Amino acid sequence: MPEIKNTKALLATLIDGALGGNGGPVSGHSRENGHGPAESFRGALVQDAFNYFLSKIVPGLMGFLSVLVFVRVVGVEQYGRYAVVFAFVMAWASGLAGWLSQGILRFQSRWREPGEADNFLLSATVGTILSVAVGVIAVAIAMPALGVQRGWPLLISLGLLGTLIVYNVAIARFQASLRSAKVLQFEAVRSVGCFVIPVTLLWVTGSNDYRLLLLGIGLGYSLPLLGPVFSRTKEHVDAEQGWRPKLSSGHRLILGELWQFGWPVALWMLCQQGLVVSDRYFLQKFSGFSEAGVYASMYDVIVRSFSLLFMPITLAVHPLVMNHWNAGNRRQALRAVRAGVKYQLAMFVPIGVTLVLLAPWVSRLVVGKGIPEAAALVLPLTVGGFLWQVCLLAHKPLEILCQTKRILLGILVALSFNVSGNWILVPKYGYLASAYLTVVSAVAYLLLLLVLTPKRELRDAIEADGASTRWNPGSQKAEELLNV
Repeated sequence: MPEIKNTKALLATLIDGALGGNGGPVSGHSRENGHGPAESFRGALVQDAFNYFLSKIVPGLMGFLSVLVFVRVVGVEQYGRYAVVFAFVMAWASGLAGWLSQGILRFQSRWREPGEADNFLLSATVGTILSVAVGVIAVAIAMPALGVQRGWPLLISLGLLGTLIVYNVAIARFQASLRSAKVLQFEAVRSVGCFVIPVTLLWVTGSNDYRLLLLGIGLGYSLPLLGPVFSRTKEHVDAEQGWRPKLSSGHRLILGELWQFGWPVALWMLCQQGLVVSDRYFLQKFSGFSEAGVYASMYDVIVRSFSLLFMPITLAVHPLVMNHWNAGNRRQALRAVRAGVKYQLAMFVPIGVTLVLLAPWVSRLVVGKGIPEAAALVLPLTVGGFLWQVCLLAHKPLEILCQTKRILLGILVALSFNVSGNWILVPKYGYLASAYLTVVSAVAYLLLLLVLTPKRELRDAIEADGASTRWNPGSQKAEELLNV
């Protein structure tokens, strides 16, 4: 059937464009400088952290504003419906894009030459198409089966799912290439669109239907992808290239490597988002959508605030860790992880104390009225949000050792605590139980990491790196500067 083949080929080209074209600007290492190793490492970390901080300021502020406006416009009951469906779709998107995005961050720096970068990009494009196809089928079955969403509104969720997968993989490409400025651009456009478009739809239609929020969010995520897609399509037309991608055995080997490393990480990301789904699903099941809406709005504001402040450190550390490890600078890679955790801890203390002291004001600001039970959510959500940010760095040693199955085991245990706890405790204690279970799940995960991380293997890697750089003054200087 030539029509179907042409449609698939066109889709491959469009996704190829969204992921960065022929690998040119997003392939290999795009940052070059002539500084010494210490200055280069410290400068790269600071510069990327600053750019990622900027890339979180606009999304964080717009996300904060979105919650306040959405809750007031559609009400807590409709916001609860939106929060349940969006969390479900986001969980699937994180899992289905996770094996590619994490594989790209781990292995893209190995493929430095233009030809190799092209092969890597094509493999990532095919992987993205497969993820979208599997996701659409799975969500179309799972959401009606669980009673989350049925009928024609399901099409909105499926479109949102596909857009989220492509967007997440595109962001991973830019991160792996150390193009933090591009991440900043994408995130700024996306965050503004995800606020302006839903509000516009609600205003034009005069409706408070939560499905308009989902539609607007999907269109907002697609905005930054339009430019690369148009550019890539124009290149194909001008060059008179075929629309059908050619997948060689080499491409399949790359896909196999990405899958072998990434599938446990993908399940980890699915389980992490499953923590959010668990809270909201059991709340709406046992307490109704209004209670779920109150909890979700408080969760979105507080946890989003920690993402705004702490995620730039994680985003900056991750590609630096992988690039240094791949280059054999293993001591510096592990020092970057420790430095990131210490920076997060130093930032948490004043921020956490401030939020707890202002708990009644925070709850009144978010939900629009004073609810004592909502104010009680501030403390556990503050601690839980911080601990899960620490978790994202704490399991980096297992990632660089490709021990992703151990990471998966840890998150499965944490998710089991969360699901069973919500099932037992939410009917009696409501959303306060869900908030404290966020803390319990994070603590359980961190404790498991202490057991699952192979310390001897890490120690051997550090000693081997130290032996190879013992007489290198630049390397010694780098260690001194990074010893925070």
